[in-house]
Amino acid sequence: MPVISKEEVNKILQKKGEIRGAAFQSIGDFVLKHKGQAGLAKVEEQMKKWGCNFNLSEISSVAWYPIAWGALFVLAAQEVFGWTEQDIRVMGSSAPKVSVIVKMVFKLFPNIERLAEQIPVFWRKNYTVGEIEVVSLDKDKKEMVFHLRDCSFHPSLCRYVEGFAETTFQLSRPKGSVMKVKETKCSMKDGVPYEEYTISWT
Repeated sequence: MPVISKEEVNKILQKKGEIRGAAFQSIGDFVLKHKGQAGLAKVEEQMKKWGCNFNLSEISSVAWYPIAWGALFVLAAQEVFGWTEQDIRVMGSSAPKVSVIVKMVFKLFPNIERLAEQIPVFWRKNYTVGEIEVVSLDKDKKEMVFHLRDCSFHPSLCRYVEGFAETTFQLSRPKGSVMKVKETKCSMKDGVPYEEYTISWT
């Protein structure tokens, strides 16, 4: 069964906004590590079938590209290799590990309040659409909740965000601390105008 229908692909392609090329490179790195150059070629071919004139080798980390391509790059890999949503979560968790900028920036904010302030700033520097809002922060319960608005594509991408956020926030925590991220509300399933993620740590 296809991960995504042609109608859903066309709907995603109509989405406005752009994303930095670094996101493509981290996704491509994951594909290359697990499926090699031949596997990447299959994903690029699937992208072309969906109407994206896409070649990873031509992507610049600092340039802007359609955010729809970023979503479809993940979904094309899932489609081609039969990956599960959990596999996509693992892909997301691996992305910050290959980004020098992400590792450098988030290690600068071990204070949880400063980290909460920087999350929306980081988003705006890498995406031209969508908005992240930290809606609650409870230091005693060691829990933070944030909403991602106006950036909804497919349930598999929610798993990618879970993995990406978990590894990214882990970079800011002291050694021995464990960070967990879970989507607790979804615009595609719960009828709310945002994706809600709950972060807990030890």
